[in-house]
Amino acid sequence: MKDMPVNKLMIQMGIPMILSMALQAVYNIVDSAFVGNMKAGSETALNALTLVFPVQMLMVAVGIGTGVGTNALLARTLGQGDSKKAAKVN
Repeated sequence: MKDMPVNKLMIQMGIPMILSMALQAVYNIVDSAFVGNMKAGSETALNALTLVFPVQMLMVAVGIGTGVGTNALLARTLGQGDSKKAAKVN
């Protein structure tokens, strides 16, 4: 990681985050399509999904943000050559 260009590192570390959020959005769209096609109670169920979607995205964003922050802290600590401190990061 020390010798790689910053642009390549940004792309390499950013793609998993982008894919994770995109797959989560696709999951919610497919879930809404299935619930919308239900015969009984589809309107109520779709309203519930609409209310839960932002909460679910917030939880995913917090998880991804925590992972990215931990990764940055670990990379910084390893870059300083402090293996003992890096072992305590996780």
